[in-house]
Amino acid sequence: MFLRRILFHASRDFISPLTFTLSFPSVSSFTGQRRLLASKKKAGEKSGGKRGKVAFKEEDDIEDEEENASNRTFDLTNVSTKMNTILGRLKKEYGTMRIGQANPAILDSVMVPYENGSAPLRDLTQIIVKDPQTLLVHVHDEEMLKTVDKAIRSANLNLNPMIDGKGLKVPIPKITTEFREKMIKVASKIAENTKIKLRLARQDGLKDLKKDSKNGLPSDEAKLLEKQLQLLIDKYVKDVDDSFKAKSKEISGN
Repeated sequence: MFLRRILFHASRDFISPLTFTLSFPSVSSFTGQRRLLASKKKAGEKSGGKRGKVAFKEEDDIEDEEENASNRTFDLTNVSTKMNTILGRLKKEYGTMRIGQANPAILDSVMVPYENGSAPLRDLTQIIVKDPQTLLVHVHDEEMLKTVDKAIRSANLNLNPMIDGKGLKVPIPKITTEFREKMIKVASKIAENTKIKLRLARQDGLKDLKKDSKNGLPSDEAKLLEKQLQLLIDKYVKDVDDSFKAKSKEISGN
């Protein structure tokens, strides 16, 4: 109720008010500030000719929404950083592929029979450059020495390793058209593996985005982020293709 205070002073001819004050409830007396959001009823709902309901949204609810946004799993910047690291590895490998010189990357495509399957040569050995024309392959398990030797010979790289103590010595042949073609195939394999890693990074991003959608991320925002993610991987795949084309041109000598 409003408090009204009226003080009157009587005189012989009339009664005159000295003061007349009204006091209203202060807005600050509310324990929590409310934000008024008016929303119309959805089409098809029975309104009975009445006005749409007025919904009040507590400030605490808004804070909860902001907290949910900060707790989202998907982060486009993190995905971009991961993809950039993957691309950097490809460029580093290409940088070590010098025609006419011994390079461990030449053996990257070699797979060695191992247990019930196969494993990359680099996982079972240590490959170092002895001189510009020779690679040394140190096998972690000496019992695998002959198996590794056979795997290198069967890799269609025109390489003929020689057993040297507990390891293998791999002479690098002189540059021929055939050798250049094989080097281009190695570069192509590296590019394809890089694309696979980029796609896996994209899949991880989509999984995080799906989690956020289940936790309240608006569908329109989720679609926008998914589109940005696709544009991102398209950019990096193009960078991989451009790097491969440049390396192929360098290897072929054109």
